[in-house]
Amino acid sequence: MVLGKMSIHKRILLMLLSVVFFVFFALGLVALWESWGMWKNTQEISRYFDAKVTSFAEERAITQTRKQMGENAKEKASQVERALNMLREDTEYLADAVQRILAHPEWYPARRLPTPFEKRLSSGEAYLLVTPKVSEDCSSEAALRDIALASNIVDDLEVMSHFYEDSYSSCFLGSKYGYLINADVFASDEEYQRLHSEEFHTVFDPRERPWYQVAAAGGKTAFTDVYVGNDGSPELTCAAPYYDADGLAGVVGIDVHLPLLYDLVADKSLGSTNVNFALNSKGEILFSTETEGILAVGDGHRELDKSSEESLALAAAGMKAGLSDIVLVTMDGEEYYLAYVPLPSLGYSFGTMLKREEVLAPVALARDSLSAHADAFHSSMRSLFLENTVKIFLLALVLFGLFFYGSRRMAKQFVQPILTLTEAVREIAKGNLDRKTDIRTGDEIEELSDSVNHMTGELKEYMENLAKVTMDKQKIATELSLAQGIQEDMLPSIFPKFSNNPHYDLFATMHAAKEVGGDFYDFYDIDETHVVLTMADVSGKGIPASLFMVVSKTMLKNDTLAATMEQDPESVDWAGIMEQVNRQLCENNEEMMFVTVFFGVLNIVTGEFIYVNGGHNAPLIGRVSEGKTDWEYIRDEKKSHMVGVIENAKYMQKRLTLKPGDMLYFYTDGVTEAMDGDGQLYTEERLQEALFRAATSEIKMADMLARIREDIDAHANGAEQSDDITMLGVRFLG
Repeated sequence: MVLGKMSIHKRILLMLLSVVFFVFFALGLVALWESWGMWKNTQEISRYFDAKVTSFAEERAITQTRKQMGENAKEKASQVERALNMLREDTEYLADAVQRILAHPEWYPARRLPTPFEKRLSSGEAYLLVTPKVSEDCSSEAALRDIALASNIVDDLEVMSHFYEDSYSSCFLGSKYGYLINADVFASDEEYQRLHSEEFHTVFDPRERPWYQVAAAGGKTAFTDVYVGNDGSPELTCAAPYYDADGLAGVVGIDVHLPLLYDLVADKSLGSTNVNFALNSKGEILFSTETEGILAVGDGHRELDKSSEESLALAAAGMKAGLSDIVLVTMDGEEYYLAYVPLPSLGYSFGTMLKREEVLAPVALARDSLSAHADAFHSSMRSLFLENTVKIFLLALVLFGLFFYGSRRMAKQFVQPILTLTEAVREIAKGNLDRKTDIRTGDEIEELSDSVNHMTGELKEYMENLAKVTMDKQKIATELSLAQGIQEDMLPSIFPKFSNNPHYDLFATMHAAKEVGGDFYDFYDIDETHVVLTMADVSGKGIPASLFMVVSKTMLKNDTLAATMEQDPESVDWAGIMEQVNRQLCENNEEMMFVTVFFGVLNIVTGEFIYVNGGHNAPLIGRVSEGKTDWEYIRDEKKSHMVGVIENAKYMQKRLTLKPGDMLYFYTDGVTEAMDGDGQLYTEERLQEALFRAATSEIKMADMLARIREDIDAHANGAEQSDDITMLGVRFLG
């Protein structure tokens, strides 16, 4: 049996049976496939839930650890800040105390302090140091008086040094004269010898020390960078300036060994892999709980932001910038969580790290527990799949038999309305448009039948109307073509008489936006030495505008010729002629149409140009000077009325004189308002620029207008013309 020659009835039956067989066959395959592959599927489900739960546990552990690390970092940074703020306050107290002593010498007696050269000093005992390097500066009367008075600060220095004795600090005063009043805290003879080395006793000048310079230059309390002190330990100094009547008198300071700050952050409360450290603004490690490796102090890896570990270097750059964050970094091949916060008082940053492995250790226990539950889930899923496979197979056998019986009846009921509709369509195709079908199936076939009936009725009506509309369109097209020809014939087009005139060169063009338009130009002789030039634009477009254009043009020319028959053109009141035409157009102007007119009379011998503007666009005059032409608009101080609007409107007559080579350019608003596809106008400015480019000293008016039209078309870039475009150009030759 060939499928292409089967009836619709058999095709539908075969299609339904094929679909049923395919569905049942597919269901059987699915059941077998599920039975065979259930072990694999349950394993995948187990892995999925294992991954989900593990991922959730990891996220929770990481979130809690990150929160704890952030709080821990902030708390340790806060402890360091409190210690530094206390150090700042104590330093400023010493500066205020010595400044008060210098300001009130009458309150304090002259006092002499021991020197390291005279006796061995005890820990915390204040002494005066004047090295050979500064002895000359300290020998003046003013310096000696300053030393005797400033020595009264020793009580405060000794009290302060004992307060900081746990960190083996020094409290001192460095004067602008170069002497030093100091109270050192030391724990042993060796440390005493380091603090009072020979070099320290010979070349020391406090004015050259970083703590003196940073406080003196800034004029306020400041912390130095970390440096190695005389005792060989890393330390930093808090320094504050003090003043006398002459200005800066010196700097007081307190040295603090870094172990003091280290003790504040050394605990590993977050875990066994917890690491705490601090960076300065250069990225150098100041103190750390690590004694070796990349985070150890002084192991050769000073600038952490230049580390080969990219993630660690990036985090160190954030620490240098004074930021706060919690990030995952890699160090020595292992991942760590790093939380860091700034230490504003020093411009440093504090960081605390914890291995990611330690954070996720509890998650491994949860994963083991989950595996046991996954095995039980896998077993129950296998039993469920086997049971469903058997049920589906039995159900498929029953349904296949029912579908075979139902498909035969359904195919027969479906095909009969189609056969009826096919017969009706054949008759309609033969031309019987009165043939109707009556099918009531309640479905799309009934809608198709109704659509065919409706189509035949509309087709019959359409064929009748088409013949009538075709005749009407042909008649309108013929009339519009005739109107266009009449309008074109009314405009002067015999240019040789004018363009070949020895006194001037003239040319004009008009391109209507529709078949007929409302723009018009005109030029004609009124005697041997005068020529009339007119440019006008009627409101609206199409046939109404063209009719008003004919009336306006005729009235203006008739009144002009009538006036020059009785008077010399030089003595005619051309403004009065415009007023006369305006009154005539206002009569019975129920449609309220109007026209803008620029009217002028050119003396072709003298170059005198008399003109009247009736609300029209300002034309342009091109003055020739030194081989080039400068174009300017001929604008009136007060814009005149349009013609045909106000019956008693008044117009003004004006004059200008053209020199040989000068040009006039007249146009309608279709030129400057020509639009491109985006609605952008051509504009008066672009028209003026185009005339500068196009108008050469030798160019013919026809060529100049052609170039202007090319520039307008280039601006429009294919956009439909929205208004009539009319232009007239004339060059006075003398």
